[in-house]
Amino acid sequence: MKVSFVIIRAALILTAAFFAISCNRGFSSSGYANALTPEFFAQEISGEITISAYESSLLKPYLAEAAKLFEDRNPGTKINVETFSALPVISEMVTEDGQTVYMSTIEDNPQSKTDYLNRISARIMSGMGADIYAIDIVPLHKFIESKTLENLDPYMNADPNFSRADFRQNILDALRCQDGIWFLPISYDFSHYSYDATLIPFGMAAEFGADKAWSFKGLLDFGIPLYDGTNEVFNVFNINSSGGMFTQLLNENIRHFINLEKKRANFTDGEFAKLLETIKRYADDGYIPQGFSRQGDMEQIRQQMMETMSNRFFFKRGYSISLLNLFHRSSGMDFWGRGYDGIEDDDAIAGIQALADGQVPFRYYYGFGINSQSKNKRLAWAFLTFLLSDEMQLSTNMIIGYPLNNKAREEWLELFFTGARYGFPVSPFTDQQRQGFEDYKAAVEMLSDSITTFVMRDTNINDMIDAEVKYYFSGARTAQEVARVLQNKVDLYLSE
Repeated sequence: MKVSFVIIRAALILTAAFFAISCNRGFSSSGYANALTPEFFAQEISGEITISAYESSLLKPYLAEAAKLFEDRNPGTKINVETFSALPVISEMVTEDGQTVYMSTIEDNPQSKTDYLNRISARIMSGMGADIYAIDIVPLHKFIESKTLENLDPYMNADPNFSRADFRQNILDALRCQDGIWFLPISYDFSHYSYDATLIPFGMAAEFGADKAWSFKGLLDFGIPLYDGTNEVFNVFNINSSGGMFTQLLNENIRHFINLEKKRANFTDGEFAKLLETIKRYADDGYIPQGFSRQGDMEQIRQQMMETMSNRFFFKRGYSISLLNLFHRSSGMDFWGRGYDGIEDDDAIAGIQALADGQVPFRYYYGFGINSQSKNKRLAWAFLTFLLSDEMQLSTNMIIGYPLNNKAREEWLELFFTGARYGFPVSPFTDQQRQGFEDYKAAVEMLSDSITTFVMRDTNINDMIDAEVKYYFSGARTAQEVARVLQNKVDLYLSE
């Protein structure tokens, strides 16, 4: 019996829409962090710091493990970990082919997030904030503008034990904004697209590959002329809780709707309403699956996802598990995992996900910045770099994302490919299996090479959009009405 684990979030936290500007193309004012001296890094590592995070399900186990290991190796230190969100609810279901699927559902709670942000804001204002903040739901652009976060560029430049060459340089480059780097992601991730080679004419397949970047809209435009009324163009719902068509198109065009640098919103020029109407029309025309009637209806979500798995699509949006599946199937090994990706034997990589302007973003799930008011920045930096060590990059508690550390990533990919990372028994590679792994590793690195930008998001704006678009897809409001409401709400928020 196969066992799978699927995480479904009832709102946009992990796979949330991105907001603001490309960091490496954005803020232009000069940085404010001072250069650090060698004496700073020669200081004894001692004392106590606190790490504050909203996200519990991902961050709490990882940070608790890291804190204990760090304290054991550095006597006289104390790492306090605070997390605030609710833990997921685990439910079980058995598919028609006898597969047991455990679904981890995390209900979104906007009020809980608001309470957390109010709490840490009050502490920061009083000078009693945490030493390290997880950059999960915090408004990163406001933390940068208010100088809440320490510029980490001088730390990386001056620390004799830190080498940028040990990490993915294009990720670090993409993080730059306001002449600095204000947090470090411990891991990174991206989305890719695959295509069904039996549905795409052979001559057209030359447009695809691991070295290509495609926007969601670009693939729709490619696939719709080939639509035959039988196989849907894309395996995404018109709207759902974890990255449906609305989220994809919003992400790709977010710079048109939100400019956090200039504190402007632009929902009422007709483009946002057009986006909503297009999504509904594509679902009605059968190009994509219909969306869920209610985002909290988990039984309906399960049923529709199972139906989607049995369908064929011209294109699929994929994640790390589906990318692995594309290569694992040719290795001759039993695949240790399965997700709701519906990967078929004839599927191949179409390219990495890109924005409308051609830039290729990455996302992260574990990211941390240092409070500029911290009383123990030496310890905070030491702990942050410990999170980037080989050991913590290979932690089984880091369950999502590719390690930023180049050496650790290579080992992680093999552990992921074999299933050893999750305790599955493995044997030495055969020649066929070794080739499958090498092809997989090369694809991950080639796709990662395409990354050029990081786009910040604001959870408050995210929640506003998520709440309002439901009224359109339920038929309660027109697209124009939703756009006007959002314009007013986001304008008010950005003016605060």
